[in-house]
Amino acid sequence: MHKRIQVKLTVDLTQYLNGLVAGTEGYTIGSYGSWSRANDNFTGVHFPGLGSLDVLWSSLEIIDQKYLEELEVQRKQRLEEFKTAKNITKYVGSRGGFKGLSFEYTGSNGISVSYSNGFKQESEKLIEYFKKLNLKIEEKLR
Repeated sequence: MHKRIQVKLTVDLTQYLNGLVAGTEGYTIGSYGSWSRANDNFTGVHFPGLGSLDVLWSSLEIIDQKYLEELEVQRKQRLEEFKTAKNITKYVGSRGGFKGLSFEYTGSNGISVSYSNGFKQESEKLIEYFKKLNLKIEEKLR
């Protein structure tokens, strides 16, 4: 089941649905139309009194305080678990461009977990975190 998340539109979408101006509030409804069913960059959003539409996540601001608080708790727990990271490897291309990050860590349940990430911004934040912890980071060509 999809969890409803309160959101606010950050762009004008009146060309798709009359009344959808920046600042209009609604809530996510998960897979709705063909875009949200085929691409996780989109989610279905219901705008009360206006209708429902697939919207890019990047065009939405999450305003659901309870949801944001839950995310923060999860983020802090993940960072705590990542303190156990080992075999940290940053992969770069032949010209030094970022290709990926991988490492292993021990989850809160005591089980070893492998982690891999191809998103540069998120990975750069993790690399900085690992540097603050003085963890060894190996760099390899990919």
